[in-house]
Amino acid sequence: MKNTRRQALSVVTLAGLLALPQSGSTQTVAAATQDSEVKGQLSSTLVPSPVSYTAMLPVDYDKAQELPLLLALHGGDGIAGFSFIQATVKAAWQSGDLAPCVVVIVNSGRSFWMDWKDGSQKWETFVMQELLAHLRSTFKVGKSARKTALIGHSMGGLGGLRLAFKYPDQFGGVAALEAAIEPTFQYAAINVRNNFFRPTALMESFFGKPVDVAYWEANNPAHIAVAHAARIQNSGLQIYLDVGDRDILNTYDGVEFLHRVLWDHGIDHEYRLVRGGDHWGATVPPRYRDGMRFLTRQVFSVQQEDSTQLANRERINQMKKTAGVDPAALRLALPNTKP
Repeated sequence: MKNTRRQALSVVTLAGLLALPQSGSTQTVAAATQDSEVKGQLSSTLVPSPVSYTAMLPVDYDKAQELPLLLALHGGDGIAGFSFIQATVKAAWQSGDLAPCVVVIVNSGRSFWMDWKDGSQKWETFVMQELLAHLRSTFKVGKSARKTALIGHSMGGLGGLRLAFKYPDQFGGVAALEAAIEPTFQYAAINVRNNFFRPTALMESFFGKPVDVAYWEANNPAHIAVAHAARIQNSGLQIYLDVGDRDILNTYDGVEFLHRVLWDHGIDHEYRLVRGGDHWGATVPPRYRDGMRFLTRQVFSVQQEDSTQLANRERINQMKKTAGVDPAALRLALPNTKP
């Protein structure tokens, strides 16, 4: 595959805020009194081209020096199933749930957000080597991990976790909702209840025909988390997991499994099992806002230790030491719940 590539950006604004750029040029932004949307395309030899995206710009984008970048990854039903995201982002901005940032929604089709085994589509490489560089040169966004985060639903949650766990030094946080992951370390152990919506032919398009088990494992978030546990924890990557207890696709099995893997390997994260939550439907948009609130608090804001608890923590840690409990010890593995 050629190393050279074309990049083409076509821009349409909903509020007439951006000037149409020349090829390869940066955009000129006029004064903005409301949020706006920019349609763009990026040509690549790595994936079906061109790749279309929508960039959502916050109020007063023109006055900003450097904003965070939030990549929003859609699920397996594509952009059509992600129709709620723009309204959700706008509501989150207005309420303060989401800090001012540039939110980019990329259209990848049913890509799994990964490099396919046969090399025909390389979405992971595209995101890490081309898309991020393009967005950072086009919009007023930072390049540091603390200025870059992922949020995704279903296939997008799976893809977001995979990218964040593989590149924890490149992302400050990931919020994964209804992540479509399997509750196992072994491909052969996948239960049909967790994969009935993915026919064998689809899995073979991603992982080889027949499925290359080693390749599946190398792209399985639980495997990656174990292999990169120290690197993930030391990076400060902020991880948010959300799943509904009424998920029609049974993805609560896989998300609960991943929660326990992270717990057992000492990887900090926040986990929510949402009462009455389903894979789609009315509960999803407000849960997205919960994820955005997490990213705003944990990634896009300056973290400060709760000074009101310093003395109390010192007192409790001394009690632990007196009792022979190591205050710095990792969590114990969760016990088997079957009597």
